[in-house]
Amino acid sequence: LLRETWSKAMCKELGILCQGFGETKGTDTMRFLDLEGIKNIPKDRVVTYARIVVDYRPQKEDPNRVRITAGGNLIQYPGELTTRTADLRTTKIMLNSVISTRGARYMTADAGNFYLATPMERKEYLRIAINLIPQEFMDLYGLHDKVKNGYVYCEIVRGMYGLPQAGILANKLLKERLAEHDYYEVAHTPGLFTHKTRPIWFTLTVDDFGVKYIGREHAEHLMSVLKQHYKMEEDWKGELYCGISIKWNYEKEYVDISMPNYVHKKLVE
Repeated sequence: LLRETWSKAMCKELGILCQGFGETKGTDTMRFLDLEGIKNIPKDRVVTYARIVVDYRPQKEDPNRVRITAGGNLIQYPGELTTRTADLRTTKIMLNSVISTRGARYMTADAGNFYLATPMERKEYLRIAINLIPQEFMDLYGLHDKVKNGYVYCEIVRGMYGLPQAGILANKLLKERLAEHDYYEVAHTPGLFTHKTRPIWFTLTVDDFGVKYIGREHAEHLMSVLKQHYKMEEDWKGELYCGISIKWNYEKEYVDISMPNYVHKKLVE
């Protein structure tokens, strides 16, 4: 049963990265190369490895999570790699600001496929050992004829976890999309955004949004903008942000934050 559970999760992740699997929609991020395509990989590209990350996320709709990430340490990208993101101090100030502002409320959201929705400026390449790929996926994609020395090779055409340039490309594209609707990043505070006219502010940490708003219609406007490009998961109670559990008491004007089991997990590590 355990093997079946994680094989299914692996097929789902591969399907997301490729052209789908069953009911799972694909993003066309990764395309398998045939033997001729392998020969045509540019000489200035390093074929990196696939790293499999397995996790159990009880707060997610599907808690059994498999993520395939590219070995970014081998990628030599010539462009800028630094991404501005909100830190813990900015997040804490935001939470205090919410509780200190009359009529303000807080919600959180997660942009699914944040990296995968971003076109690459140049293609990258990786290979996956076939003993990591479930048989049903091998059959569906006809990968048996594309195997070279025990591996299948892939061309990456959209942002993918692990690529050093994926973060800045996704962040840059998000800002462009937000700017079309008058949202912008505040000067001198990385990862803090607001709107030119609407009473709304949000912190951004990778693909997690922590949103302060006065009037739900303004938060709904932000969500409608984001949903044009990303699959958004919304929590209108605003009780979890980047692993931080948040307990709001708007009437008594205080908020508690905690990280349950954090110390226990670190002791185990």
